Amino acid sequence: MKRFVGAGLIAVVLAGGARGQDGDLAARVAKIDASLLKALGELAALYDGKKDPEAAHFFCECALGWGSTDDKIKAVHKKWEDEVYYGRSRGGVPMADTKPIWEKLGVPSKEYKAVFDELVKAAGEKKLDEAGKKVLQDVAVKYELTRVAGDYVECTQRFNEVRQKMKLRAILWEFESSRKLILAGWYMADTGQWLSEDKEPHKEDHPAFGPHVEWAYENSNRCPYWHYSTVRHGFGDMVDHVRAFALVRQNLLNPDVRRLWAGEWPTGAKMKAIHIYAIPRVAYRKDIATPSSRTHETVAEEKDRWIEVEENLALKAGGKALISRCPYEGEADAPWAFGYGEAGEYDWDDPTVAQRGQTSYGIPIMLRFFGGKELTEVDYELKRKSGGYALACRKYLNGDKRVEIDDLPTILLLPDKTLDYETTHIIKIKGKLDGTPFEKKWEFTTRGRFK
Repeated sequence: MKRFVGAGLIAVVLAGGARGQDGDLAARVAKIDASLLKALGELAALYDGKKDPEAAHFFCECALGWGSTDDKIKAVHKKWEDEVYYGRSRGGVPMADTKPIWEKLGVPSKEYKAVFDELVKAAGEKKLDEAGKKVLQDVAVKYELTRVAGDYVECTQRFNEVRQKMKLRAILWEFESSRKLILAGWYMADTGQWLSEDKEPHKEDHPAFGPHVEWAYENSNRCPYWHYSTVRHGFGDMVDHVRAFALVRQNLLNPDVRRLWAGEWPTGAKMKAIHIYAIPRVAYRKDIATPSSRTHETVAEEKDRWIEVEENLALKAGGKALISRCPYEGEADAPWAFGYGEAGEYDWDDPTVAQRGQTSYGIPIMLRFFGGKELTEVDYELKRKSGGYALACRKYLNGDKRVEIDDLPTILLLPDKTLDYETTHIIKIKGKLDGTPFEKKWEFTTRGRFK
């Protein structure tokens, strides 16, 4: 499958009588593209040498996505996928300095921005044909990813920082799906149509519109920002927003995932910004088993290369179920309220929660099993470590019609009130999974009011 739009399409960018500019524009973009691929190769080599899996893989992924055939880039790309997916590298160390990235990509970014502005103007004047629209979309993605490449790397690292503390292996950013999310984000930020339930007809004349918009509705979680809030909302901080919700963070807890789809659009006519993400349950590499498949079989040739990192429960019927939880054990910076007390999420049909509003509840507590089928005899207790009475929660299991939890055995607890700031809590959950008893007890501490 061809993964990029080449500069050759520039020859049909401008409709009508403006075609005389096409040759110059094609040459300009081709020159920027050449400098971009060179810079991406240098950055991949730099961060491979620094042993930074997310950064090295990100720059390889971009280079390959935009057409590189460099065998060195292919080798670095595969190397870090192997390291991460076998569990030998956990990643999760946010980079301290993004200056080297901007030094390489700053000039191409500014040059793409100039072309982007010209094509957007042409689109506004109805001088852009369909081929030109594709070129504009290609340039828009190049501008976005060169403008804040460091933020995209940091975003992936921050997700992996949290997953490592959850005892889950790392994930790596994917170019092709993230490219679609970036374009969908541009469309949504400009039109305000960020919900799949929007009744307004699509604005198909918008230059960012395309099949990727409907695809994003069906395959992603979206975080729109209509104004500046008290909560951090830089793109690198997206995992903080995910952790404060229930349904939009479900895939964050899954062990059998490999790829992060993540993109943003920084500003639009209707929004200050929009962040879009998904962590799909896709095996991705057939030659490397997923964690749950290895709990049921042993792949002899992988024995010395595979490192176990996930917590598990041995089932009476055979095999193991992998376990994850959020807030995670020992978390010292847990959100204290649903959506930080500022935002809710869709796909809740519990009338009590709808009446009170999700933001009046505490941080959702989730325990998930990857394996097994049926949860029974589930009980829980949530207390402050300093003592006191048990805190009331609303309990949901997967299959509950009041909330759309996906098909994995899941226990979701929603504290009836927002939790106290900077307070350690103890949570105990017990029950049976396919008849196998389990009991999990752990502590987490909430963050301060404005952290």
